[in-house]
Amino acid sequence: MDAGDIIEIHQLLGRYGHAIDAGDWERFAALFTPDAVLDYTAVRAPQVLNGVDEIVARFREANHPAAHHVTNIVVDEVDGPAGVEIRVHSKFFAPYTQGTHTPKRWFGGDYHDLVVRHEGTWRFARKECMGRWQFTPEEAGVDVPEHRRTY
Repeated sequence: MDAGDIIEIHQLLGRYGHAIDAGDWERFAALFTPDAVLDYTAVRAPQVLNGVDEIVARFREANHPAAHHVTNIVVDEVDGPAGVEIRVHSKFFAPYTQGTHTPKRWFGGDYHDLVVRHEGTWRFARKECMGRWQFTPEEAGVDVPEHRRTY
């Protein structure tokens, strides 16, 4: 892996947020391998999603935040079960501030990704989302777990 690969992987994470925010599901699908796995169960998704078609179908229907932001991106080569793997750890924050969001809140945490070269481009083979913090105004009347409170 060289500097060019790292830049392309950073672009992959940026394109993820832009594609969702634009509702561009064709471009979104192109970011994943056909057999990708998406695990957002730690942020209350009902199940792990298997395959790009299942991932796209779920994301088409989701009540997304107003915008997706990714930062603190770290790309590492690690020894995995099948040899060297490219693991990406990043931070996200997302404002749930639109009319369809109840309660209004800011939410953030970590992404843990496995990326691979597929058909000449870097793609997600596995993507996990872990919630770490949430700011929900007390007047919203929502019980936020203590470990996610930021106030």
